[in-house]
Amino acid sequence: MIYIAQNSSNKIVLTLTEVTTVTNPSYLFVFTNEFDTNTSTQILFTAADTSSYPERYNLFNLVEPTDLSLVVGQYTYEIYEKSGPFTTPLSIAQTTGVVIEEGRMVVSGPAPSSVYT
Repeated sequence: MIYIAQNSSNKIVLTLTEVTTVTNPSYLFVFTNEFDTNTSTQILFTAADTSSYPERYNLFNLVEPTDLSLVVGQYTYEIYEKSGPFTTPLSIAQTTGVVIEEGRMVVSGPAPSSVYT
């Protein structure tokens, strides 16, 4: 599970190398908000793997809201692979397929103020 805090620099640690099938991989994260049933908009994100030991783990940095602006809630995610860098605009069509990595992500933020407290 990935945990993201709003207004923070967030480290995402995963093990992708062991299931990657391309050389010189770049990864595309696709986030879908589980409670946004009206649009089911996919949010695309890519970042460099900054791990010193990518054969052991992959490390990505997501600065919220600079890289992405996410609403508090629960998301599903899929990660796609591509050999070489992505071009803009980002799209799943640029990838060679999904890496065997799917899961859930939680975005947390400050507690809303309430008239009851």
